[in-house]
Amino acid sequence: MWKKYLSLLMAGMLLATLCGCAKKQESSEKDNTESAEEAEEIQEEEEETDEGQTENDQTDEIEIELPQESQLAIDYTLAEGLELPPKTRIAVVAKTTKGNYWKAIRTGMEMAVEDLNEAAGLEGNEKVTMTFEGPDQEDDAEQQINIVDAVLAENPQVLCLAAIDVESCSAQLENAQENGIPVIGFDSGVSSKEMMDTICKTDNYGAGAEAARRLAAAVGDFGEILIVSSQQNTESLTDRVLGFESEITNAHKTVTIVDTVYGDDPEDDRSLEERIREILENHPNLKGCFVTDENAAAEVLDILKNPEYQDMKLAGFDASEKQLKAVREGREVGIICQNPYGMGYATVISAARAILTLDNDEMINAGYQWIDQGNIDLEENQKYLYE
Repeated sequence: MWKKYLSLLMAGMLLATLCGCAKKQESSEKDNTESAEEAEEIQEEEEETDEGQTENDQTDEIEIELPQESQLAIDYTLAEGLELPPKTRIAVVAKTTKGNYWKAIRTGMEMAVEDLNEAAGLEGNEKVTMTFEGPDQEDDAEQQINIVDAVLAENPQVLCLAAIDVESCSAQLENAQENGIPVIGFDSGVSSKEMMDTICKTDNYGAGAEAARRLAAAVGDFGEILIVSSQQNTESLTDRVLGFESEITNAHKTVTIVDTVYGDDPEDDRSLEERIREILENHPNLKGCFVTDENAAAEVLDILKNPEYQDMKLAGFDASEKQLKAVREGREVGIICQNPYGMGYATVISAARAILTLDNDEMINAGYQWIDQGNIDLEENQKYLYE
């Protein structure tokens, strides 16, 4: 495995820790006549310092890693040798800026920008900068298009895009091409692959197949199962469904997929919850369910709280807090966890290469990991748990 350990020195938190230590020493030297009010104030400050120290411990070291088996021609965990021009601007448009997954991607990107500045010896207002924008809701393709329009109007050196819809942003990407702005895809691409210089993402098809094998084993390789997904036209979710269906159809012939339910089905205006409950009523012998994303998982987990469905086996995708809790409690068989830090870092490195007119691999596999009760607390898996 390619590995790169980057220490994030949190100066503010370190200062808070030093201040906390000083306060403790000061407290021990105070006269016994100190008022109860002052003592209480010091205790509160020490508690705040402890909380800050805990957060610092959790983010002190982030591992940037890409799977060796992907056999990439280029090491996307290294910034050395990539000397970008001063004041280079990298524009990032994600599906949303909310949620731990997207925050982890942003962290990986910011780490890469920091390394690129160090590699080029850039300081002050000469530094490479990055903007990170996205819609309020992960399914708002129209808002994303408007954001891309605004970003391209500022003429950045490169655009990094996680497309909500495979057919959206076509006009915007053509505009980028005409103006010599390379486009780097991440997480999810578009139908016109030639519009992007490269894309850094999870092997979603392979991950879907992995989830199918795990769920099939959990239901004893027999019976009816269901697929639930939030969106129909997002490349990442579509590939997960296709990989899952292919594996079940070809390798687990005694397992039957009764339906695939999408949260944004234009032909059904009922809520996702209503449609899932209808399928459960129509298929009382349903043994398992695969959810392609954390939003779909949240809906299904709430429904499965009913004791009537306590034997239902659930396999999920993404390390949301709700799903990790369900895995630890045994309410979810396991989850496919992506590598957002590595994905973010590699996306920015490939963006730098595109700016410098250097070659990139056609697809950069960021990797994934199956997480269940047996391996959720292993040290080597913590980089996938972006709680």
